[in-house]
Amino acid sequence: MANKSFFNRAVLIAVLVLPALLYLFFVYGQNEVFFQTLKYVGPKTAVTTDAGVDTAYYEIPEFDLQGTDGGAVTNETMDSTIYVLSFFFATCPTICPAMNFHLNEVERRFKGYPEFEMVSITVDPEKDTPGKLAQYQNVNNYNTSKWRFLTGDKAHIYSLAKGVYLNAFEDQTAEGGFLHSTSAILIDWNGNIRSRIDDNGNIVGSYDVLDVTQLNDLEEDIKVLIAEYEREKHNKLDE
Repeated sequence: MANKSFFNRAVLIAVLVLPALLYLFFVYGQNEVFFQTLKYVGPKTAVTTDAGVDTAYYEIPEFDLQGTDGGAVTNETMDSTIYVLSFFFATCPTICPAMNFHLNEVERRFKGYPEFEMVSITVDPEKDTPGKLAQYQNVNNYNTSKWRFLTGDKAHIYSLAKGVYLNAFEDQTAEGGFLHSTSAILIDWNGNIRSRIDDNGNIVGSYDVLDVTQLNDLEEDIKVLIAEYEREKHNKLDE
């Protein structure tokens, strides 16, 4: 009777534990990807390495901007960080308050993950000095440790916007004198733009943060990218 009871307990433990062990084996014990990943946005190029021909994915252009403390923020600053990038300006009378309201909700949901940040770049750097952006961030109670508000040379900023497939330019006919995308992009730890594909198999590329559905998609894709990054770090530890 005791042997039968022990056998039943062993079977029960195996039923409960085996699926978890198999999951860990397939996700972390194999080189292939067995779970969802995001697509790379932008043109790919072939590069020759010692191992042969490999694919190089598009990286966002080099940038050199200033944060609210006046310090430089560059691609290297954001290395090994997953971040959401958008454009705005502090005196925007129309779309920016709503954009940053929604982006603030995204920041709050992921503030516990140390390698995730928000980056918002002004399209009106002549008015939006580091000090003005610091005041803007403080007045709106945006997280100073997880959300970077950046300024810099106007031509450099507009060129960067083109390089990440977003709009940013002066337009005296627009309210506030500037036009910019209401969309944000998701950038991985290597400086690659990442995105899901739509129902037709096309890469989405960016997320309109004023659209509830696309905002939810952004949050889901951040989760996917975090999982992918954690898996990559785990695999490197095993090498």
